[in-house]
Amino acid sequence: MSVPRRTARAILLDDAGCVLLIRFVAMRNRDSFAFWATPGGTVEPGETDFDAAKRELREELAVELPLSGPIHSSTDQFTHKGVPVENTDVFFVGRLDQKAPKLHAATVDERAAMKETRWWSRKELEETAETVFPKELAVLLQRLPV
Repeated sequence: MSVPRRTARAILLDDAGCVLLIRFVAMRNRDSFAFWATPGGTVEPGETDFDAAKRELREELAVELPLSGPIHSSTDQFTHKGVPVENTDVFFVGRLDQKAPKLHAATVDERAAMKETRWWSRKELEETAETVFPKELAVLLQRLPV
């Protein structure tokens, strides 16, 4: 049986329409698993998705900025620390004008997993062999105003 998990995430765009992703490295099945994902994290008890997305941006990137949405949600299943998880991500969108945002991971686990930030164009997302979440991010970017 899977443990339910809900997260709030932010699709942050720059003026060129590129999206900011964070590279994570986590352990899965005793191997290291690297992937890119939008900033965000677990919605805490009593917290709205919107408030969680804002809090996660403050914790992970030390930024406070307007968000709109939710604009998308997706559900995925995976194993985290040996436990099957059914994860639902809720996405908001915002603008960020920093060339190289710095990571400000709040917890020891986040500091161990979060490695770097990078701006990605839609074309780069369509062509990459790297793992990116959400999987449909390039398609999502087509629907968003630049």
